[in-house]
Amino acid sequence: MTQPASNRWVANQPSQKRTMMPEKQDNAAPVLHLDHILTSVVIVNWDALTSSSATARIRVEYHIGMDGSVEYLKLWMSAREYWSLICDYSIHPGWSDGPRFSNGYHSRSLGRLLQSIMMNQKLFGHGCEPNSNGLLEIGTPTLQDADDARLRVSETFQRSV
Repeated sequence: MTQPASNRWVANQPSQKRTMMPEKQDNAAPVLHLDHILTSVVIVNWDALTSSSATARIRVEYHIGMDGSVEYLKLWMSAREYWSLICDYSIHPGWSDGPRFSNGYHSRSLGRLLQSIMMNQKLFGHGCEPNSNGLLEIGTPTLQDADDARLRVSETFQRSV
């Protein structure tokens, strides 16, 4: 792991003298892939969404607008044969004020994390073309998946503060 930029030093040689100067800080946070953080957020909230169903799957659909940002996303859950809407979220004013939960689903933690993602999109890269769709399908996570997801979510949102 690299040290924070404020603790690194670089050699500066304007002439024959060698002096040490602090390296300029790059305020741009490393970009995390949108699919990774969405997957982690779903896994962190898995039990609240699926009632620990061993056969559950969660699908995340999102749309990238012409400006390259996520315009809306939807989460779906399937425990058997059909998909049931968990929630949807749109950044369009008037369409919603945060995630809208459906079909008896609700998770305050999921709602807050989705809102943080949508409001801080500059932290996440997606690799999609403008006016295109993204799709993730997440199966039952392992204990290691859950630990990794908690760490990723924690590190991501501590960094963005």
